[in-house]
Amino acid sequence: MEEPEKLIKAIQLGDEKAFEKLFYEHYHKLYRFCRQYIFEKEIAEELVQDVFIYIWENRRSLIISRSLSAYLHTAVKNRALNYLKSKYAREKPQPLEEGLITSLSETEESSLDQHQLHQLVQQGIQQLPERCRIIFTLSRQGGLTYDEIAEELSISKESVKSQIKIALQKLRAYLKEYWEIWLIFFLNN
Repeated sequence: MEEPEKLIKAIQLGDEKAFEKLFYEHYHKLYRFCRQYIFEKEIAEELVQDVFIYIWENRRSLIISRSLSAYLHTAVKNRALNYLKSKYAREKPQPLEEGLITSLSETEESSLDQHQLHQLVQQGIQQLPERCRIIFTLSRQGGLTYDEIAEELSISKESVKSQIKIALQKLRAYLKEYWEIWLIFFLNN
């Protein structure tokens, strides 16, 4: 029996030391992997910890039919994607803050600072229709490919392409004269 299989068997029998070993061997790797999807440090930590909690709480019925590493990475990826879907589905578009509009008009002669530009872009993204916003965020901020998004949301790749196109058109309209600055900013980050 291979080492990972022995480790899982021990965990299934309630061996806390085996569980600690699993945690310490895989936590940092899984955390870094989760950060590819989730940019908030605390949320990524929480999602990875949730996977380990799930394993411990369900240890008696736990069945891992492929490699342990693949199982853990898939579990973390699914948690991250579910979080992104629920987070962005819950968020409602926010109107532009009056202070931001004023500060933008005052800086027409000079370039926007990155913080203001980032705020403007985020507000533009929040104005997108719900499904469009989720797909755009999974693509641009989550780093998923069109195929991965299509599979995750159970839609066609063409629907993903269409929604990304709609998102970009709406963002262009929203950002108007700041579009070129936004594009430079977005491509450099």
